[in-house]
Amino acid sequence: MKAILLDSVAVQRFTVQSLIDGFEGPQGYSERYGLHYVNFEDPDRPRTPKASAYYFSQVIERNGFGEKTVTSSGQTIATRYQESSRRVSLPPSEVPSKSKVVWEKFSPQSRFQKKLYHYGTFPEDFQWGVSTSAYQIEGGWDADGKGPSVWDTFTHTPGSIKNDDTGDVACDSYNKLEEDLYMLRALKVKAYRFSLSWPRIFPDGYRTSLNQKGVDYYNRLIDGLIANNITPMVTLFHWDLPQALQDIDGWDNVAMIEIFNDYADFCYETFGDRVKFWMTFNEPFVTSWVGYGPGIVPPNIKSPGDAPYRVTHNILKAHAKAYHTYDDKYRKTQHGLVSISLNTEWIEPLDVNVPREIAAADRALQFQLGWFAHPIFKNGDYPDAMKWQVGNKSELQGLAESRLPTFTEEEKAYIQGTADVFCLNTYSARQARHVTARLSPRSYEYDQDIAADDVSDSQATAMKELRAAAWGLRRLLNWIKEEYGDPEIYITENGVSTDTSITVDDTDRIFYLKTYIDEALKAHNLDAVRLKGYTAWSLMDNFEWINGYSVGFGLHHVDFKHPDRPRTPKRSTHYYYKVMRDNGFPLPEEEKPLYGHFREGFAWSVATASYQRKMWNDLKPSNQAKLLEFLHQEWHIKLYKSSVSDWWRRTCQDIEGGWRADGKGLSIWDTFAHTPLRVGNDDTGDIACDSYNKISEDVEMLKKLKVSHYRFSISWPRIMPDGTTSTINEAGLNYYHRLVDALLKANIKPQATLYHWDLPQALQNVRGWENDTIVERFKDYADVVFKSLGDKVKFWITINEPYNVANIGHGYGTAAPGISLRPGTAPYIVAHNLIKAHAEAWHLYNDKYRATQGGIVGITINSDWAEPRNPYKQEDYEAARRVVEFQIGWFAHPVFNGDYSDVMKNRIRERSLAAGQAKSRLPEFTPEEVKRIKGTYDYFGFNHYTTILAFNLDYKNLQHYDADRGAGTIHDRSWLDSGSSWLKVTPPGFRTILNFIKNEYGNPPIYITENGISERGDMDLNDIHRIHYYENYINQALKAYLLDDVDIRGYTAWTLMDNLEWATGFAEKFGLFYVNRSDPSLPRIPKKSATHYATIINCNGFPDPSQGPHECQTLEPEATKLPPTEKPMPVNFLGMEVSAPDAEVALYVLFSLTIAGVITVAIITYQCIKVKKRSKHLSEEHIALERKF
Repeated sequence: MKAILLDSVAVQRFTVQSLIDGFEGPQGYSERYGLHYVNFEDPDRPRTPKASAYYFSQVIERNGFGEKTVTSSGQTIATRYQESSRRVSLPPSEVPSKSKVVWEKFSPQSRFQKKLYHYGTFPEDFQWGVSTSAYQIEGGWDADGKGPSVWDTFTHTPGSIKNDDTGDVACDSYNKLEEDLYMLRALKVKAYRFSLSWPRIFPDGYRTSLNQKGVDYYNRLIDGLIANNITPMVTLFHWDLPQALQDIDGWDNVAMIEIFNDYADFCYETFGDRVKFWMTFNEPFVTSWVGYGPGIVPPNIKSPGDAPYRVTHNILKAHAKAYHTYDDKYRKTQHGLVSISLNTEWIEPLDVNVPREIAAADRALQFQLGWFAHPIFKNGDYPDAMKWQVGNKSELQGLAESRLPTFTEEEKAYIQGTADVFCLNTYSARQARHVTARLSPRSYEYDQDIAADDVSDSQATAMKELRAAAWGLRRLLNWIKEEYGDPEIYITENGVSTDTSITVDDTDRIFYLKTYIDEALKAHNLDAVRLKGYTAWSLMDNFEWINGYSVGFGLHHVDFKHPDRPRTPKRSTHYYYKVMRDNGFPLPEEEKPLYGHFREGFAWSVATASYQRKMWNDLKPSNQAKLLEFLHQEWHIKLYKSSVSDWWRRTCQDIEGGWRADGKGLSIWDTFAHTPLRVGNDDTGDIACDSYNKISEDVEMLKKLKVSHYRFSISWPRIMPDGTTSTINEAGLNYYHRLVDALLKANIKPQATLYHWDLPQALQNVRGWENDTIVERFKDYADVVFKSLGDKVKFWITINEPYNVANIGHGYGTAAPGISLRPGTAPYIVAHNLIKAHAEAWHLYNDKYRATQGGIVGITINSDWAEPRNPYKQEDYEAARRVVEFQIGWFAHPVFNGDYSDVMKNRIRERSLAAGQAKSRLPEFTPEEVKRIKGTYDYFGFNHYTTILAFNLDYKNLQHYDADRGAGTIHDRSWLDSGSSWLKVTPPGFRTILNFIKNEYGNPPIYITENGISERGDMDLNDIHRIHYYENYINQALKAYLLDDVDIRGYTAWTLMDNLEWATGFAEKFGLFYVNRSDPSLPRIPKKSATHYATIINCNGFPDPSQGPHECQTLEPEATKLPPTEKPMPVNFLGMEVSAPDAEVALYVLFSLTIAGVITVAIITYQCIKVKKRSKHLSEEHIALERKF
């Protein structure tokens, strides 16, 4: 600057070396030039500002070394409140209140409707901010004349706080003002909410004890905010009452009303020229109930039956007095606003259809939020729900008057309307249910007659009482809108706690912000809630009251073990900055729909697998009961539902056919499913959808879908019961001929999978896929099928999802054959043989059948896409890459490139050797095998459902697939759920992994052979979640095809109809058609998604809606709801009205029982004759003896 000003040197810029510590050539990391300290020993490489960063920031701010110029701020807020804006009085709330419409509107929502992410933005004047409070960050507990607060007294009492932590130093913000301003500038927040420390300004609580140094501190803070165009949002009281005032009974003393008003008056007068947003109290509920009820926090008074009510009474009067003081003395000149920050969680009723439970949920909100909001925002008085409850309880307890104090009419008028906006602190959601609570001891808690529990779909945080349930925020904002006359609302606190092990990589906080802010956006954009601002708690980790420093809510990490209390931005800081910059969540480019069409001749398909089931459970419950009663009365057979399933199988199985029909052999899934506790609900695939006997019905479904192809699997044990060529089951082959013929007749091309996991049990008995001989057995099987069906089938899949066979079946053991004893070796051996078996089948077709049959052969590989959990962290990028390499690459690399990937080979070898093994646990291909396997594809068959987030995870010395992969996986909490815990709706990952295949494997022709979504619970044929899934996933495939030149040839939806979903049984439903298992005829009913999928097929993509409706979008509508009267015509059967199918089943049963009865009678008759003869013989002997004597 001297060179410029004194010597006229034309210096144009000044650049500091360096922004951060870095690698300094030969000196490595031993020399540091950075303004920010980088911890190179931490894999997150956190950046922490040094003192020089704060100094250089001030130089830049001043553009040299001049004084800062302070200008006014907060005009956006202030201009609307130049005159008094007292709210009009509203009628008192009914019991329950009319706001119950919120539960009626939102509680019936499905999980899909509740979690569907909303993209959009807030208005330009939306106020983004962060929060802190004085005691939690300032420290300097006795510095420069500050008086003690009740929290100083409390924390200095051993055993009061976890680890005996105190706020004596906290974040040391009293001495680190520039550091705090630096963080706020970097975040670019519009507002900073902080509290004034009453005992720092008035050490003994009274104006006469004024501490000018305390005032000076807040002046510097406010001036610093204004200079950086940050609006100060100031809370007058955030729980740190001067101890001197508590010594005169604190808020239980009516004198506090005037004392607080004098303190507020001083603050308005001193800071009001710059502060335009005031909050009188923060969460008075905590002071009143938590401080005076159970006494968990200061002033630690345990008087739950009456003190909380008295304290609230005084706080409401004190708030009203302070509001009127501002209104009367300062509003016209200062143009600010005054409110109060109230806290509550959302309350969901136990059952929205039960009026008593709705009343209980409403009562819970009235007792917490309404306790303060009803007097201020409605009519100046407590809600009737409170007055009735406390009054009635008091009378039952023998008291002459209610423990809830009453306001005079003048007081009601004085309190009503004393808030310019509604300020809300909220963190969680709970579920309330009605109870009849005890009368003794007297307590605010028991007065409510409710019990509160965690809501089911919530996530744990570091504070067990504050579970994350973002959907509750939208409902709460709507309730406030309905209950309090649609006020303007500012969220003044919202955030989540993490434990001390989380420093800067705070993924859970990002999920929390992402979901909670989006629910606020929904309330604003979709429900017209007048939300004006959002303030995150908290700017930085701080003293969290009774939890001390054991949890952190901060966007910045503070190292409380370091005397300088360094602040380091967490990843959530960057995320919140982005949300504020974007003013919400504008629709990402990758989520925007593309309009266009797939290639001519695109193969539209739908898939199923062969394993099936149907048993006793498929009878309607009413007819189950009737049949049981009939059998008991007429045949004297006493059976119970709990034990009838086995009897039913023995009696009826051979009649209905399926799993052992026409000579079919046992598969490993037959064995697995008939093993207790292996499959959900003990379901089996014995008959399932009975497609073995319903070819024509299945083809009709396919015609409705307008598919050009149908993917199905062939059951190996149905063709070759023992897995070998020793026995060929012609009946099984004939079934597939009938199926294929029916498809071709309907102009639908078959896509046949040779192996979809149902290995003949006979082969498993000789170690199945762990036995090298399986390769030749599979080749023999393929030969039989190619020879028999190859003139009709032109699309072959050798093996479906070999990953699941290898790792799920032989590693985790949660699928057939259920092997989990050798997780470090068995999966790799099995995969090795699967790959070789595929190659042999491909060569067989290529050498023997291709020339005459002209088909194509490939393998279907499944894989999720993986993104790094932390996109700023190299370790997570590498972990995500390993996840994909270990899943899709495990099988695709050998088939397309000739061998396992280097990532797999190197990691498994290194970990095997480190564990003391002589060689890698991953088998090696010989050069001849590499040559034979490479290129054994005509296309890339690909199954995909979801995306995961991956991060590096060290499993130490464990030897198994997950440890070798070295990655943990999670899901983004904002992603839509499905009926499967592993399946989240993440469409952009589909396009990304399709591009991965293109780039990694030479852009092969790709057939998507499975893609779909599940559901659980009661059936709703209007399956909007599935429509959403297909619409978005298929559109991502279209983008990959049109924009990225990925060679996509076909798409297959999973699945045609609801069926046995392997180990989860029938609980998870993926079907486009619903199979009604309460009807023995197993009717197929189209869901709404079937029509939607048929429309996409009919249009061969997505017509541009801007061009108007396209004729391809007009289809004959299908049913979208379950017809309540859809019942088979009843027939009279043995005096009972039953459906024709049930009568038929029962007839077969009775026929079987008749045969059994005849046989039984014959046996009994025979036994009787035999006994009679024996008796006659004995009689003759007796007569002979008599004669003898």
